[in-house]
Amino acid sequence: MKVKITPSKPIGKVTAPPSKSMAHRALICAALTEGCVVENLAFSNDIKATLDCLIKLGTTVNLNGNRAELCKLNPFEIKEETELFCDESGSTLRFLIPLCLLSEKKVKLKGSTRLFERPLGIYEDICKEQNLLFDKDETSLTVCGKLKSGNFKIKGDVSSQFITGLLFALPLLDGISIIEIIGKFESESYVKMTLSILKEFGIKIVYIDNRFIIYGNQKYQKNEYTVEGDCSNAAFLEALNFIGGEVEIEG
Repeated sequence: MKVKITPSKPIGKVTAPPSKSMAHRALICAALTEGCVVENLAFSNDIKATLDCLIKLGTTVNLNGNRAELCKLNPFEIKEETELFCDESGSTLRFLIPLCLLSEKKVKLKGSTRLFERPLGIYEDICKEQNLLFDKDETSLTVCGKLKSGNFKIKGDVSSQFITGLLFALPLLDGISIIEIIGKFESESYVKMTLSILKEFGIKIVYIDNRFIIYGNQKYQKNEYTVEGDCSNAAFLEALNFIGGEVEIEG
C-alpha cells in the first residue's frame, strides 16, 4: 500500500477522548451505590475488564451506547471462589484488591503474565500484617480475609493505584483509618483525582499534610456522572494549533 501525504491545515472541532483513569474510578464508585448512571464511556479493553470484574463481584450492569447503569455491589457479600479476569489492566487489579478483602471469601484475580510482573508488594505487606491470605503466582492472585481499618504507611514513590484501592474500601469499614504518605508524594495528582470522584459519590475523606483521614461506615450515594475528557490525549490535538492549525477541542 502506498500513502501520499501532502501539506494541509487542520481545521475543525473535535471532542476529547474520555479519560480512562476517571472511567475506572467512576464505574467502581457507581457500582457501590444503590443505582447510578455513568456516561461518556469508551470501552477499551481495560474498561471492559473493570466492568466484567464488577459484574462477577455482583454488580448489576445495563449498557446503552456509551452509558452504563450500575448498582448493588455489596463487597461484604461476594460469593466464595469468585474469579475475576483483569486482562492486562493494572488499574482493575489494584483498585479491586481491597474491595475483594471485605467479604472474608476467597477471591482469585487472574490476568496476563505481564500484569502479574507488576509490583503488588504494598498489598502483600498489608495482608501479612493483618494475617490475610495473599497467594500470588505468574498469572493470578488469590486473596481471602477481612481487611481491618487502621493506620497504613505507604511510601510516596509507589503507584497511586494502591492508595486509590484503599480509598475505595476503607470508608466502608468500621472505625477510622489513616493513610500516611512517607517521603515525596510523586503520584499526588492521581490520588486527588480519586478524592474528587469519591466526593461526587458522597464519600468524605480529609487530606492534610500527606495524611488521608478516612471515616468509617460511609455509604456511596446515587449520582449521575459524566466522564470528563482526557487532558493528555487532548494535548496532542491542542498541539496542532501550535503548527498553524485551527482546532477547537470540546469536552
